[in-house]
Amino acid sequence: MSAPSLPRDNPFRPTFGAAPLYWVGREVILRSFERALVGTAGTPGRSLVISGSRGIGKTVLLNELEDRARTQGWIVLRASDRSPIVEDFVETTIPAAIEDISPRPTTRVKQLGLGKVASIGFDTDDQAPYKHNLNTRLRELSGHLTGTGVLISIDEAQDASLEDLTTIAVAYQDLIRDDLNVALVVAGLPQGIDKLLSLPGATFLRRAEKYLLGPLNQSLTAEAFELTARDSGISFSPDGIQAAVELSHGYPYLVQLVGSLSWQQAALRTAGEDSAAVTEADVAEIAPQAISLMGTQVHQPAVKELSPALREFLEAMAQAAPADPVPVHDIAAALGRTLRSLSGTRQRLIDADIIESPRYGELNFTLPYLREYLLARDFGGRVS
Repeated sequence: MSAPSLPRDNPFRPTFGAAPLYWVGREVILRSFERALVGTAGTPGRSLVISGSRGIGKTVLLNELEDRARTQGWIVLRASDRSPIVEDFVETTIPAAIEDISPRPTTRVKQLGLGKVASIGFDTDDQAPYKHNLNTRLRELSGHLTGTGVLISIDEAQDASLEDLTTIAVAYQDLIRDDLNVALVVAGLPQGIDKLLSLPGATFLRRAEKYLLGPLNQSLTAEAFELTARDSGISFSPDGIQAAVELSHGYPYLVQLVGSLSWQQAALRTAGEDSAAVTEADVAEIAPQAISLMGTQVHQPAVKELSPALREFLEAMAQAAPADPVPVHDIAAALGRTLRSLSGTRQRLIDADIIESPRYGELNFTLPYLREYLLARDFGGRVS
């Protein structure tokens, strides 16, 4: 027996990096950046450093910043994490941008003969008089622009080579010194951003506007569910919105995931009806699947990259108390350690935006359902 057909396309997009159908939140960052783009060269708001945990919306925000720059006529150079950034910029991305703006002749007259039979010879002009580097390429591109500029966009900075990041930082700073219209937005996990800011050539980025992304508040979360589903043929009932807000904790990836699963659940439950709404029962039905997928897509890669000592700390924290906040002395007792000996481990997890300290001597998990994920694992890393 085939599954009932759904009334319309699911409007939620629980895919990393995919732009949501309706944008909510992060307005302080977007407004600051838009004002900076229409300002003068060297405006501080043109240098942004964005960090946060997986699924918190870094890539989606980066995409939105790129779109708003393009709307104002800026050229966006997006770094790819699948190829060397500087080499790709110098050899491919920037030349392609220049060609789009101002196509150059590819031939020139090499020989002109006048006689019984006239002849003209052509030669291809595809050789630059010198070997380009990132600095010269960016200056060449800037020379083709009037009234706008160039935005360099780097996502997942923790995966980029330090050599490439240093080269970009040095070139960017050099162009700023000469009052060229350039902007730079860098996004990544907190550890990767800290590594970037410690580079010798990235000193000026320490003065950039820095944002650590957090969850959406309850009002914005409710707005995201309501607006996204509004024209889809399936709305959210008031109790459905409240249940979805509580289940998602305002975590952007979970908002899209919970929205997608509960919308689909309501669509299957009401197949053939003219109108339908996601109810509290629909959200409750998909809750285990949403939490499980959160573990697979967010918690598993986050925990996998941690050292054994950091993972051991998190597991002890998960077992020490049934809910947040967790007293640090309970974690120390579970591990048979002193508070002083755990201070470095605790700080590294805070810097990684995996835990936070709401009050002295207490800790919370910043990632929703991380405790549940840790308690469901065995020491071999298998999920029950």
